[in-house]
Order: sequence, then structure tokens, then C-alpha cells
Amino acid sequence: MDTQSYGLKSFIHRKLAVRLLLGGLLIASVLSAATYFARYEHIGEAASIHAINAIEQLKVRIRNIKKEPGITLSTATQQALNEDPDYRVTSKYGHFVYARFYTPDRTPIAERAYVDESHSFKLEDFMQQSQLYLPKMGQPWNKKIDIGDQSYIHVVIPIANSEGVLAAYGEGLYELSDLTITSAYNEALRMSAYVMLIVIATSLLLYPIIISLSNRLANFSEQLLNANLETIQVLGNAIAKRDSDTDAHNYRVTLYAIHLAEGLELNIESVRGLIKGAFLHDVGKIGVRDNILHKPGPLDDCEFEIMKAHVDHGLEIINRCRWLGDATDVVGSHHEKYNGSGYPNQLRGERIPITARIFAIVDVFDALTSRRPYKEPFTLEEAMRILEQGRGIHFDPKLLDLFTNLASSLYQRYGGREDEKLHQELTQIVQKYFTSQLNTLVY
Repeated sequence: MDTQSYGLKSFIHRKLAVRLLLGGLLIASVLSAATYFARYEHIGEAASIHAINAIEQLKVRIRNIKKEPGITLSTATQQALNEDPDYRVTSKYGHFVYARFYTPDRTPIAERAYVDESHSFKLEDFMQQSQLYLPKMGQPWNKKIDIGDQSYIHVVIPIANSEGVLAAYGEGLYELSDLTITSAYNEALRMSAYVMLIVIATSLLLYPIIISLSNRLANFSEQLLNANLETIQVLGNAIAKRDSDTDAHNYRVTLYAIHLAEGLELNIESVRGLIKGAFLHDVGKIGVRDNILHKPGPLDDCEFEIMKAHVDHGLEIINRCRWLGDATDVVGSHHEKYNGSGYPNQLRGERIPITARIFAIVDVFDALTSRRPYKEPFTLEEAMRILEQGRGIHFDPKLLDLFTNLASSLYQRYGGREDEKLHQELTQIVQKYFTSQLNTLVY
């Protein structure tokens, strides 16, 4: 997944502010929804109470009607429902618009709609399709529903006879008034507004603290990173001085490598690994005896095998530090050759890490154009002719083409230099790739 880099303060303003806003909206949504449903639960309980009161009145009327000879419970119930529309019970929340009764075995007893025929059809259709819910005695059930564009409370109440035994169920639709619905929405909105105000106020209080802690963290991280960079420079330079009489080779070869990587538009993480590896490419030579390391003449086969072991020594050293993990490509593969004749693993072509292929070119170039105790520096033309002879054998042809275009300007800037300004320029470039990123958060 693609990442984006933000300055520390920009990150606070953009990402943290967005996260706080989204968090506030989420909390506000949850609480407002909870408030909304709690409101309807309260209305549902009120509707159940009103329904119970209406049923108690209805039961009295049914008993009076049943006193007449030949009147069944179903007939008495239906007659009671039909004769008095006041049983729909009106309150501040709304009123009942539909009622029906059935026995515990779900046999219909009576029903009536208290609305016009057009609305009655919708309500009857809903009641016919709805699944009968049979709550236990003393546990009225209710649920908010929507039929068309109107909201209702669906109520089911168990009805006991004079002996307290379940005798029937009463079911009704309680139509909510517009005022009730508006009030529920407004209460939910008020809750959302309160939560957002609390989140914003908390964010304003925490913002200076977050900025202060972030800046302190960046400062501490910068100090730690500078210490790490200084350590690898000191270690790399110490090895370079042991190998020759100067540490300038490390500075030059690192500068060459960075410019070639930039010409290749290598990503920043790979450039960092290249810089670390360039400083420490020969760190394993600390494990090679002086009589072999400083032998003036060619090494015999046995001595050369000992010399090649410096790669393994180097990997063993840097693998002890997790921060140097991205330097292993250069340290472990800078002696590999493009045609697979290098060491230690005889890697071929693009199986050799890109940073190692970059370093192989600039390392040989600097060795050719620098003065050593056993030789004078080659001219730019001579050095490039030797590199060209290694095309496709030692060096990646595409990288060699790119370096050929850069070689003249790089040689004029850095060739053979050993002055302090070389160190200063490298330090500035390293700062760009490392410490300048400390004030940046990648997201």
C-alpha cells in the first residue's frame, strides 16, 4: 500500500485532527443512536402501560356484555371493541390505531382498526404477515416498527383471567405522534452535539501537550540517530585506515554511490541501506591478519581464501545490530560479479541486490582514480576504459551506462579529494536521508 509523508506538525493538524473528528463522530453516532433507541424503548413501555389500562377497561365491558344470554367471549370482545372508540387511548406520545385479541393457542378472538379504510388495509396487512409473539405473563413486549412513512410501537400483552391464569393475548399498534418522533430525533442530535463539543474541547486541551511530546521525541530520536551514524562512520573509517593510510575512500565511495542511486531514482529506504553499507563494506577486514591485508604483492590461493572471508566476518558483525540490517546487501554482495564469477555466493545478474551492483561500480572507480601506496591514480579516461572492460562481466551494463554519464562531473567534484570539506558535504547529504526524516511521520 502507498504511504504518504507528513511533517510532524502537519501530521498533527491533518491526521490527528481527522482521527479525533472521526472518533468524535463515531462516539456521537453510537451515543445518539443509543439515546434514540432508549427514547423509543421508553415510549414503548408507556404504550404498554396505556394498552394494559385500556385492556382492563375492556375486560370490564366484556364481562358486562357476557352476562347477556348466548354471548360468547369472541362476540363479547368484538362488540366491546366496536361500540366504543375511546378504547384506543390517546396520550402525549400518540394513540392506538389497531387492536386484536387471540387465545393462548393463537385462535383469533376479535380485532379492529381505529383508522380510515386506506390506512386500515396497510395495518391489517402488516398484522397478517407479522409473526405472533407470545410473551410470558407479566412481561409485555414492544418493538418500534415503520409501516410506510409512519412509525408505530408494536405491543403484545398477556391477559390473565380472574384467577390469574393466562386467558388471552392483546396485540396493538400504537401510532407515534409527529411531536414524539421530532422530539426523539432532536434529543439524539443534542446528544451528538454534546459529544462533539466534549471531543473538540478535549482535543484543544491535549494539542499543546501532544506537540511538546512529539518535538521532544523527535529531538531524542535525532540524537540517537546521529550517534548511530557517527558510530558507523567511525567504525568504517577505522577499518579504512587499517587497510590504507586514509579514510577518504569511504567518504568518496559513499558520495559516488549516493549520486548514482539518485540518478537511478532509487527509493529512500534503499539509499539509506546503501549509505550504511558503503561505510561498512569492508568492516569484516578487522578479522583479516595484517600480513595478508598489507601484503605488497599478489595473494596466493590460500591467502585469497582467507581474504574472501572478510565478507562473512562483516555480515557476522552487522547482523548483531538490527539497525544495520539494511546494510547486509552491500556488505554481503559487493564482491559479487554480474556474470556470477564473484564471491561469496556466485550470484548472477539481477539476483545481486541493486545496492551491491551500484557499489561494485563506484568502489572500483574510486580505487582506480585514487593514489595508493602501491600505485598512482589512473586518469578518468583510463578508469572508464577499465570499467568498460568489465561490462556484463563484473558490472551491470545498465548501471554502468548511467554511471558513465555521471562519471566526469563526479570525478571533478570528488576525485582524489581528502580534505575536510569532503566529510562536511557527505554529512549534509546523510542528514537529508536520515535526520531530516525524523521530523516526518510516514503514514
